[in-house]
Amino acid sequence: MVRRIIFSFAAIVVVASLALAANDPWKSKPYQQWDEKDVRRILNESPWAKVVQVTGPSADLGGMPAEPGNGSAIPQNRSMGTAQYPQPSVEVPQQQSSQSAATPYVVRWVSSRTIREAAARSAVLKGQLKPDDAAKDLAQPIETYQVLVAGPNMKAFQALDENSLKSAAFLQTKRTKEKIAPSDVKVERSPDGASIQSVLFSFQRKSASGEPTIAPAEKGADFSVSTGRLKIDASFDFSKMDDSQGRDL
Repeated sequence: MVRRIIFSFAAIVVVASLALAANDPWKSKPYQQWDEKDVRRILNESPWAKVVQVTGPSADLGGMPAEPGNGSAIPQNRSMGTAQYPQPSVEVPQQQSSQSAATPYVVRWVSSRTIREAAARSAVLKGQLKPDDAAKDLAQPIETYQVLVAGPNMKAFQALDENSLKSAAFLQTKRTKEKIAPSDVKVERSPDGASIQSVLFSFQRKSASGEPTIAPAEKGADFSVSTGRLKIDASFDFSKMDDSQGRDL
């Protein structure tokens, strides 16, 4: 259940500023005590989440200018077993011109404990998941590194199928400069199948020889995906991606 929540947790909130807690919630208290502010911070302004503003003609990026003074809210109902639950609205900053629109995309390292816990906690706070069920699902291991890309409009991804997206993305470690290709890509579509809402890239934790694809001493990695019409780059600093249990990838 939690894996499905994480995969479909595509909504982002991009605001001018976000009040930060005195201490990082992922270190200062267990996820069962996180409130909505903590969850929002983790999902959008933590070491595991990068909001990338891509500038270009809105027709090419697939973005639509927001109405003056308002965010562009996209209702998103997701399934979790037999339950349905709404996702937060997507708030897009007002764009100055449709000819030069800035479209926000979020890139999240969703195989991490912290992001998984935040997604599960959000569902619990909304009454969509029981705490005991969240704990059971969070105890299940994630066999791959997983990076999710989502935004208010994913039109630029429509022309590529999942196999093409595997060739369009990679992780590159900062120290060794090794490029890791996705082993799997999953596209999450709207209920009617007409639009893409998020894309999940999975990367093997071990090479064919059994060696770690990301060494324990590695300091970070850059994620990149290019659809031809759109290029998204995000940099992750592993030295900051740790919780109370240690390194969290």
